[in-house]
Amino acid sequence: MNDYQRCISFWDSIFLDENSAVPQNSSSGNTALDDAIGWLSKDSECILDFGCGNGSLLFYCSLHGTKSHLGIDLSKQAIITAQRRTANMPCGDFEFRQGGLEILTDVPDMSYDAVILSNIIDNLYPDDAMKLLHACVRILKEYGKIFVKLNPYITQEQIIDWKIKTISGNLLDDGLLLWNQTTEQWRVLFQEHFSIIQENEIYYPEHDQTNRVFHLMKY
Repeated sequence: MNDYQRCISFWDSIFLDENSAVPQNSSSGNTALDDAIGWLSKDSECILDFGCGNGSLLFYCSLHGTKSHLGIDLSKQAIITAQRRTANMPCGDFEFRQGGLEILTDVPDMSYDAVILSNIIDNLYPDDAMKLLHACVRILKEYGKIFVKLNPYITQEQIIDWKIKTISGNLLDDGLLLWNQTTEQWRVLFQEHFSIIQENEIYYPEHDQTNRVFHLMKY
């Protein structure tokens, strides 16, 4: 956890003053995100969100009919916020735990229908990202699903223009951590472990940013 202390401090500050409001319906207001949540939730009862933040994606899943939810995040304040918001949810069972990969060692094999990895796997050190993928393979049921959302790829020109520090190889310090792989590199990596059901993008107009999305399924 000490390797991510700067990340923890950043997200603690983000979630410190967040209120307890929860989604009022199953739509986030972003069609592409809603499609991903709907796909993930269909025929799923148990969902795990690694890097869950304030729990919003799990709350949306529950409004799509999922039943049991586990959220894990390094940020203590994110977990406090998620736990506080749970009291206002009309459906679903929720557990939120502070921590990292060590929590996944306690999760039984083939115990989850689906996993959410939203803007998390590319914000880990590469060795930890690979451990996370292997853990997902283990804990997912047969034909289990993963929704992966990735930050935008940063070109070499942007790295220079924006004065981003290169830690090593394609691991960047962009203020936090970014494993800066191209979409093709991610595609090849995911195909080693999962079937790729769909690839698309989610545009966030409020941030003028596009995230890359993969819908994956365990073989």
